[in-house]
Amino acid sequence: TVVVSAPTKGQGTVHFLFRSTSSAGNTLQTQSSVTMTENNDSTSKLGYSLSMSTDENFVVAGAPYTNTIGSDGSTRFSDAGLVKIYLWEPTTFKYGILNTITPPTDVASQNFGWAHKICEPGASSTRSTATKYLFVSAPGVGTDAGAVYMYEWGIGADGSTYDTWTQNLTITSSDPGENKRFGHRLQASDNADILAISSKALGQAGKVEIYKRTSQSNDDSVQHSFTLVQTLEGTSADGSSLNTQFGESLAMSKDGTTLVVGAPGYDDSSQADAGAIYYYKWDADGDSTLAYTLQQTITAPDTQINMKFGS
Repeated sequence: TVVVSAPTKGQGTVHFLFRSTSSAGNTLQTQSSVTMTENNDSTSKLGYSLSMSTDENFVVAGAPYTNTIGSDGSTRFSDAGLVKIYLWEPTTFKYGILNTITPPTDVASQNFGWAHKICEPGASSTRSTATKYLFVSAPGVGTDAGAVYMYEWGIGADGSTYDTWTQNLTITSSDPGENKRFGHRLQASDNADILAISSKALGQAGKVEIYKRTSQSNDDSVQHSFTLVQTLEGTSADGSSLNTQFGESLAMSKDGTTLVVGAPGYDDSSQADAGAIYYYKWDADGDSTLAYTLQQTITAPDTQINMKFGS
């Protein structure tokens, strides 16, 4: 399955491509295309962000520029945003709409759905396999201070069907501030134990905050919490804060042991905005440090300027 978005086509369009076998010569075909009609203009940008769960049961598409209707059912909040979640249906052999999630607060310009990640217990999990988590960012909250919302998958109103995402935690930066846009990008391990969230943080050339899940269980209930364990910054070796755009892109392995951070604004000697990526390993020395250690900095293989390697 391949999912491709066209966020500026109308309110945004998401295309689902599929092939029945992976044999050579068997091409991908567009199985279905979906859009949205909730907005009162054509600026929603559905598909601006896309993510797929490890088991491919869920596809999430963000529409962070939607003028979302608030909790009163009538007032629109400009660029509040939303996400749409599509579920794989084994009986029809295609993805269908499951949920539309709007922001938990009625605030304009919060860009809810800018980035997101669904965490699954493994590649063989099914719709009813516990436990699943969803993280959705809203970097525009609080005059671009930003926030990330955590949701948990569970049984819905009928008391038996897994069909509901319930918001149970709000994560904010340990060093909050206007215009930092915490939640610009995010990644998490499959079990949601490790969470990486980037901020634009221009004065620090971009940064990535690393959180470890420290949820507590009591009487079959869980009080979710995350603790900041590390902050990775894009400040250059000489201490300057040139805008390297550190954290513009993030990638994490399923188990969270590998983290790759893109910095497309990195200047390599005379190459302005050549770009670089940073490869980190979790607990690299095996001493239970529970932090990331930089293993390698990879710069652009070519010598042009403005390549933005690592975007």
